Amino acid sequence: MKQPDSTVRVFVALDIAPEARQLLSATMRQLQVAIPGGVRWVEPAGIHLTLKFLGNIDPNLVDAVFEAMAQSAQGVASFQLRLLELGVFPNRRQPRVLWASVAGDLDPLKDLQKRVDEAVSALGFAREKQPFRPHLTLGRVREGVSPETRSQIGATLSATGLKGGDLWLVDTLHLIRSTLTPSGAQYTSLGSVPLWEK
Repeated sequence: MKQPDSTVRVFVALDIAPEARQLLSATMRQLQVAIPGGVRWVEPAGIHLTLKFLGNIDPNLVDAVFEAMAQSAQGVASFQLRLLELGVFPNRRQPRVLWASVAGDLDPLKDLQKRVDEAVSALGFAREKQPFRPHLTLGRVREGVSPETRSQIGATLSATGLKGGDLWLVDTLHLIRSTLTPSGAQYTSLGSVPLWEK
């Protein structure tokens, strides 16, 4: 799956602390042993908290997106998050996406996501129709997986807990480029916008 050469595939996201990434990496290794295939796992280095997926855009729009991000961040103070629990979309019987949720300062997180959504809508990007459900994607169930295996994946994830997880400071918005390759997506930061310091 290759994106058009004339566009860049981007999204606005928050990074997570190295300790949180290590915890998720260890949890994913545990899940990979317990789940008998059928899941395409995300590289731990590529785990981000996505606020707005913009898709394939004209590279000439990148500066305008940065301006929208700066506008979104204006007056928003840094806040704290931590890992909470594992879950699946849409449900345990038919899981498609495996994720970890976050806890902490959720009100400023949701406010920031709403601000980003509004700011980039002025550039022609459609506003989100669904309520924002902050999560960190860990893996996706492959197409063609049997209902029995899907059910087993959902049950395994539900029985696995996230142990520990300290608060980390969220103080920067990132614009991430996603390059699709046969071995999975590769992520590079195109730049960042700071939040206000408390």
